Amino acid sequence: MYGENGAQMRTELASLLRQHRVMHRLAADSPTERAEVGQQILRYRRTLVGWCGQAIQVAQPLTFSNIPQKPADPFRATNAHGAAVSELARALELARDQATTPAASSTEIATPALNDVVEHWRLAARAAVLAEHDTAPDLAVHLTTAQARAITGDVAAISQALVVLDRRYRNTPDWESLAGCDRLGWAALATALDVSLGQPDYSVDHTGWRPRTKPIRGPAKPGVLGVLQAEHNLLVRLKSFPNAMNLRLIVDSQRLLTSQLIPYAERVDPELAEHWRARTATYSRMQRELRNVAGRLGNGAGATAEAANAVSRMKALPSATVIEPRMLGGFQTLFLRIDERISDVVEAGVERGAFFQRVTLPRLVSGEGRLVHPVRERFVPVARAADLDVIRTAREQLRPRPEAAVASPGASRVDLHAALIHRPPEKGAQFDVPGL
Repeated sequence: MYGENGAQMRTELASLLRQHRVMHRLAADSPTERAEVGQQILRYRRTLVGWCGQAIQVAQPLTFSNIPQKPADPFRATNAHGAAVSELARALELARDQATTPAASSTEIATPALNDVVEHWRLAARAAVLAEHDTAPDLAVHLTTAQARAITGDVAAISQALVVLDRRYRNTPDWESLAGCDRLGWAALATALDVSLGQPDYSVDHTGWRPRTKPIRGPAKPGVLGVLQAEHNLLVRLKSFPNAMNLRLIVDSQRLLTSQLIPYAERVDPELAEHWRARTATYSRMQRELRNVAGRLGNGAGATAEAANAVSRMKALPSATVIEPRMLGGFQTLFLRIDERISDVVEAGVERGAFFQRVTLPRLVSGEGRLVHPVRERFVPVARAADLDVIRTAREQLRPRPEAAVASPGASRVDLHAALIHRPPEKGAQFDVPGL
């Protein structure tokens, strides 16, 4: 995800910023070898500049200046975006296009370096290559303005680090400075100050490219792991649309599984147990409401089988079993994703006309002398989704609430900021230390 790759870049650059006496750290035997090492670092830096240029282009349309503007002159054209962000985008484009050193190859990025300095650059470049998937235009269409502001702040901080390191490595033989280095540094500083005046949403760290989730095959795992295995497989199998009958069985399995997990959670996390009691009540209500829903479109046999496996394996656990907090957290993560998927299934079933609602029709009671008169019922298409009780329950109680904006920048951002403002001690500085 973007949080992992972005943190990797910031951590490696912070380590490089804390390294001084670069020529000594390169530890090359001759100026020729030192120049070769410098060219390798330039290729890694070119990869980082490339990612910064791509990321700022993705975030720029959603980034607006936080600095109060003067009253607009109606006879002058105004820029739609923040001036600092636009200037940073142009400076990064200039540095990328005028660089004569190519970006590092895949083989070079995947091969560990023997030198410690070069290895830090390689890890940062590898994270930049992986982050290109996280900030691709097709994934960035779901970004909010606050999340784009967080990416802009990350690009500004990384650009500042590259400018500082460019000045520090200038004595390396055949070193190529960044094109428009001063312009890039001032634009990055202005952008960082502009972003800091607002409130970035660091939940962007949880977005990005994810590998395809696959079912856990093989025999059932022992104990609680088997229950987690079946619940995970249920989530994967729910990608296929189930029919109304199988959906009722899946909903009932979640009610049974959650109610059976409550005694185990009470011993470790009473607050989580209360949350699962509410989930049990919600699924009980949905199970009753789904009795008035029918439809044969879809399948869902695989998901139904995995749901039955989870319930049966849970019943087979000894009563003295203690479930660790880590496993309880795993159940909670799966529950949230399953709740969201079941809500999507109910909504999609109504939209695509796969589900029908049971209605009671009026009838005339004849004088046949029978004590019991059967109710006349029909299944009709749902006119509006809000008219269905199970839809309202899914929207109001089952679907997870949207996460609030994350205010904490994280350890890697704080570490990079501290490394950027760090200054080495001056020559001849005296320290208050005891003498030998």
